[in-house]
Amino acid sequence: MWRWLDRVSALNGVTVLAPALLGYPPNPPVAVGQMIGSRDDVAHIRALVPPDVTDLHLVGHSYGGRLALVLASELAPLVRSVWVYEPVLFGALRNDPTGDPEARSEANANFTTPDFLDPALAGTESWCRAFIDYWNGAGAFERMTPAQRASVIAVSGKIFAELHDIALGSDTFADWHRAVPMTIAYGSRTPRAAQAIARALASVNPHAVLERVVEAGHMAPLTEPARVSPGMEAHFRRVGIT
Repeated sequence: MWRWLDRVSALNGVTVLAPALLGYPPNPPVAVGQMIGSRDDVAHIRALVPPDVTDLHLVGHSYGGRLALVLASELAPLVRSVWVYEPVLFGALRNDPTGDPEARSEANANFTTPDFLDPALAGTESWCRAFIDYWNGAGAFERMTPAQRASVIAVSGKIFAELHDIALGSDTFADWHRAVPMTIAYGSRTPRAAQAIARALASVNPHAVLERVVEAGHMAPLTEPARVSPGMEAHFRRVGIT
């Protein structure tokens, strides 16, 4: 999904490392019930960072955005900036009594019900349909090609583990403050909960730039990079990559 980064002119001459997360090709699949979450993915990514790196700029989308924020803390001496698109901090949203009540209700209704958390349902076509339709609108799963639906089902064991990780945590938004230049982007057509998370994350990082990407949905970095890339370009120029 990050192949278009080579068209971001601010990154000319910059080494781009885009590792596949655990459970996604070309890595082996994760079986349903094998709870490999963000701690495992962070360790996996850290092991791939060359030992001679002195300046690290982190980019992440959705669950990858959550990982970028974790890495921004764990690799703090090396990190120069963070750009994230709709990081999934659903635990923090659910634990925020002062936040958007409708967004919290949406998160609870979609990610903490037995339909989503029951391992017996994970990996089934109905579970994958509910997950894809939440992020992309009703009928999105059915509009996918058979090959695309099969690819989602093939990685659904890992998606299930990630969902447990992001939805049931005890974290708060205050835990996600990072003292580095940051851009937090979100789409105008994404679910209300994701928009609320972006705004709440910006509220605890007042130095961050909050960018609303017009007419973009949750998967815009994959499906509509032309909507996302100008803001990323601006971010990298703002933090001094030229």
